[in-house]
Amino acid sequence: MSVRAERTISLLVPLDVDEETMEGFYAELDGRLRESPGEILLDCSLLEHASSTHINTLWQARDRCEEAEIKVRLTEVTYGLARVLEVLDLYDLFTAERDGVEARKGVGRPDLNASASPAFSIDVNPTVDGISGAMQDLHDYLVRLNLGEIFAFDLETVFYEVTTNIRLHGDLREGEYIKLTAVPRNGFFHLRFEDTGPHFDPTSRTTDFDPKRAMRKRQRRGFGLAMIKKLVDRLSYERQDDRVNILSLEKRITANGGHL
Repeated sequence: MSVRAERTISLLVPLDVDEETMEGFYAELDGRLRESPGEILLDCSLLEHASSTHINTLWQARDRCEEAEIKVRLTEVTYGLARVLEVLDLYDLFTAERDGVEARKGVGRPDLNASASPAFSIDVNPTVDGISGAMQDLHDYLVRLNLGEIFAFDLETVFYEVTTNIRLHGDLREGEYIKLTAVPRNGFFHLRFEDTGPHFDPTSRTTDFDPKRAMRKRQRRGFGLAMIKKLVDRLSYERQDDRVNILSLEKRITANGGHL
């Protein structure tokens, strides 16, 4: 057996997805590839929730390993990452561990009397820590509504995707926040995001995401909107007073919140 075939190198996939962090990650990956190991393991243990930028990171890492003719495998796959890969129908693109990915419970019988369930509202600081803290507050609110783990986790994933995208691309100035309002009403759970960044209408992109075509074309963008569309039932956008982006999403409350 060759020395190369015996060597395995593990690389931690970062949680933060800002430009500087990503440049450091790819530089480290390229350096490891020059060592010609038999296999690269992408450690995904930090990705309790996964955004489209994380999927893009894994995709590009996979491409670089394939171009170097070095095997690549995802390890320490969290429920959050597994859920997003499943929703996008991209699990087969990666050699990934499934053992040990914890299953989540369905919705069950949520008690969602609108009059007894006041809206949840929070101003989200568009930083890694600010988004993380607000997502925990949203999680606590969803738990109090007895929504069930899968349903709640899908809403948290949508929250994470939208707020992370605004953080990275919304050009918000210091002191500007993302406003979230969430409430169950008329059989749907409603999420409303407001920010004062540049005009951006995600609903204007009408092309459906095709995972097989994405694999053939080595697509590296467009995962975020595809993921959101699969996790919610309705979404709409408006630009208010030429200064506020308003993104509204609705997810139907059903007896089964999905599965893994």
